[in-house]
Amino acid sequence: MEFLVFQTPEDIKQDIIKGHFKKAEKVIKERLSQNIPQNMIKKLYFELYRMQILRSAYRVSEKEAFKILRKKLKGLKIQEFRKLTQEGILDWMYIDGIPFYESRFDSNLFFNYQEFKERQKTTEDLRLNKKRRNLIDSRVLELVEKQKVKLYQVRAKISIKRTRPLGVNIQVWLPFPKEEFQQSEVKFLSSSHEPLIAPNEVGQRTVYMQGRDTEEFYVEFSYKIHEWIGMQKLYTQKPSKEDLSEKPPHIIFTPYLYNLIDVIFHGEDIKNLEDITKAKRIYDFITLNVNYSYVLPYVLYDNIPEYVATVFKGDCGFQALLFITLCRMIGVPAKWQSGWSITPISASPHDWALIYLEDYGWVPLDLSFGGARRDNENLRLFYFTNLDGFRMFANTEFQSDFYPRKISWRFDPYDNQIGEMEIIEKEDGYVIDTKSRIEVIEFKTI
Repeated sequence: MEFLVFQTPEDIKQDIIKGHFKKAEKVIKERLSQNIPQNMIKKLYFELYRMQILRSAYRVSEKEAFKILRKKLKGLKIQEFRKLTQEGILDWMYIDGIPFYESRFDSNLFFNYQEFKERQKTTEDLRLNKKRRNLIDSRVLELVEKQKVKLYQVRAKISIKRTRPLGVNIQVWLPFPKEEFQQSEVKFLSSSHEPLIAPNEVGQRTVYMQGRDTEEFYVEFSYKIHEWIGMQKLYTQKPSKEDLSEKPPHIIFTPYLYNLIDVIFHGEDIKNLEDITKAKRIYDFITLNVNYSYVLPYVLYDNIPEYVATVFKGDCGFQALLFITLCRMIGVPAKWQSGWSITPISASPHDWALIYLEDYGWVPLDLSFGGARRDNENLRLFYFTNLDGFRMFANTEFQSDFYPRKISWRFDPYDNQIGEMEIIEKEDGYVIDTKSRIEVIEFKTI
């Protein structure tokens, strides 16, 4: 993905920003016929792909958006809805002259604006989220008080299907738990099709299957996971050079991020600080200043850490990636861990981070969970070097190839939490119209 550091030609970039997709597609195809560098050719093909992702992200019509928001926002009238649209408070864009709203525009309204959060109607989803949050927080407060960890036995299932099948042969990759760090005794239980389970040592572990795009694919598995009180020298294997390295296009040590480090450390000589102090300063900066917000598909961003560090909002993966990048820049080894936040109630995709400390080995940090709890200092600080056991992780590397490797563009080139599809017969056989479902079958304390 290194070619993404190439700048999109300004005329094409402006057409995409303005939603002139048909014009941009025409210009790109003309430009591809010219004598241009190979990496720019890749970038232009990638822009064609990203416009398809944008179409899938901004798919809610104006009429549908008003209906959706009216069900969730007390006292909403059409005049207010139009005002929120005109002022850019709702996330929308023109696509070839027609306004479309981002699929989670309503959730981000409540994340980003307190006055609208206070007007939010109580829905079943909201009740469920509060129940999950209370379950996690009450267990974390127990951990803070007693420091006695629990071991959990989890059984779960993830399925994926195509929403607009064409009757073609496809290959599928679904996430599968890794067996290391806090996770153990991973067992494959069943699958819809003949499975190929990736080796445990790959960066992003999957179950691979083949079939028809008219079929639903699933894998069911179990694993054990323990709560992680990080300062116990549990995992002392040495970091690799990759845990301190850049990884374009996102993990890049840019001038702006070096300036941000000066702000975070107030110009101190960082060499005089211990690694745990360095990491804590960065953790505090992110959890106290960055607000959680849903984001567009990761593939649409050119540099995720700089986005978070300039806009001061982002989801769990965005916050974790900024933390990892800043840590590596000042010599603290840091790596990715991701999969699900999973409780007996429900599960959803989630990302967090690990750092290596010479005196303690690898320890965990959850930036978005910590930042979401800044109103309770005990809870915020817990997620610095500690982790609850309501997790499943399948990924320990950001931007890592599947096994076997996916040929066409991935919907998420950097992570895998809900699965990917690819048409076998086509070289550009990417599939973006997928729907995934995670089921929690069993979750018990051992």
